Amino acid sequence: MRGKNILLALVILSGLAVGCSAKTQSVKEQVEGLDKLGKITVIAREDGSGTRGAFAGLVGLDKGASKDTGDATRSDAVTAETTEEVVSKVEEDPAAIGYISMGAAKDLTQEKILKVDGKEGTTENVEKGNYPLSRSFYLAYSGTLNDLEQDFLTYVKGKGQDIVSESFVPVAKSSTFLSNQAEGELVIHGSTSAAALLEQLSDEYCQINPHAKITVEQSDSTEGLNDAMQGKCDFAMASRELKDYEKELLNYEMIAKDGIEVIVNKENPLEDLSMKELEEIYTGTVSAWQELNEK
Repeated sequence: MRGKNILLALVILSGLAVGCSAKTQSVKEQVEGLDKLGKITVIAREDGSGTRGAFAGLVGLDKGASKDTGDATRSDAVTAETTEEVVSKVEEDPAAIGYISMGAAKDLTQEKILKVDGKEGTTENVEKGNYPLSRSFYLAYSGTLNDLEQDFLTYVKGKGQDIVSESFVPVAKSSTFLSNQAEGELVIHGSTSAAALLEQLSDEYCQINPHAKITVEQSDSTEGLNDAMQGKCDFAMASRELKDYEKELLNYEMIAKDGIEVIVNKENPLEDLSMKELEEIYTGTVSAWQELNEK
């Protein structure tokens, strides 16, 4: 009887060993057509861009920071100054890859949006924390707000969340807004990713309060924050987390949550990339599309 038990145990252990071996030897599914794309054309936003800063931090490009750019994006990456330029470059080049705001991605027609770690960059996934490339939009300002500035910020964080929810994830529930009808002009500088949203918010606010005039000027998050510190604008739009020294010098309020979408040319057969693969592509560890099939 004892001999039978020993034999049975050996059979079970043998089966487990075979199962583990089979799992270890599983081959990654190959993506046909990657070999035809050749070398990867990496598109990155300019230094100072909030989208670049957020993407670099989330993917891990800030681990090997460059003195020139502040992150480890490969040196031969093509720099795009705006979201529109990223989209244009990806559309023109079958081997290109880039990243843009979720809010801008809803209008794409000639590009493909990739899943990241198997997750789509939807407002639902961003809201639930399921999408790995998620970030926040902020309005930052220096000193104490005047009546007009406070009125506008109250609108943005209340009734304005209805507009936020059309393309992004709101950070508060919409609420009834009664303007104080303050007179004056507001100047807002900064992030190109947040600019379209702030233009919409400004337009609706000025309909509620016709005594106000608001000018929204795009640059990038860093320049906008610097302008706010220097008194060149009333609010800065930032699409990345503020740095420690910026937090010390400025007040800031979160106004929306966003996802960063990874886009490729429509001829690219990929549907999904992992965060690790994004890091390898943007650092140059992986330089050709076919290498993803060889890992």
